Amino acid sequence: MRNFVLFFLVLLFTLPAAAQQSVAEAAAQARSSAKLGADAPTRDQVMTLLELLQVRRTMTVMMESMKQVMREGAEQSFREKVPNPTPKQLAALRGMFDDIVDTMSMDDMIDAIIPIYQRHLTKTDIDELIRFYSSPVGQKLLHEQPQIIQESMQAGAAVEQKRMDEIKAKIAQRAQEMMEADQEPTSTPKKQ
Repeated sequence: MRNFVLFFLVLLFTLPAAAQQSVAEAAAQARSSAKLGADAPTRDQVMTLLELLQVRRTMTVMMESMKQVMREGAEQSFREKVPNPTPKQLAALRGMFDDIVDTMSMDDMIDAIIPIYQRHLTKTDIDELIRFYSSPVGQKLLHEQPQIIQESMQAGAAVEQKRMDEIKAKIAQRAQEMMEADQEPTSTPKKQ
């Protein structure tokens, strides 16, 4: 669980810096759109797709799920160090994650991904994606996707927790074996 929480902490701390850097890169790439090729989608085409994909809503749900997972992991770790935390300490801990996630700019994140779509997809690709996501099946997927992401993150946390429990059990078993081995009398070689 700690590895999972650590991953998301690293992700959260690096995303704003990466987004700021990517926004500058995106602006530079927009100025030299000829480098993208004549078949690269325009910013407006990508924005149309992202709006259709409800990227803002999906990112918001994802960030809220990450915040919840991080809060739970941090609280669990904190309780291991401070067995009886005060409500004020827990509120401060939770507030830290609220502050981190709530100050992230969705606009910056979206601006950062537009050039990625432009590099990897053509105008035709974007048109086909827009056509698909405008269809009933595409709309159903879009409707269900936030719940799918949330459940996927919970499933991933459960898998990680199970793995951590297995690792802790193996460590405890090996530690026990080492302690037992240290307690066994050592045989000294007989003198001949």
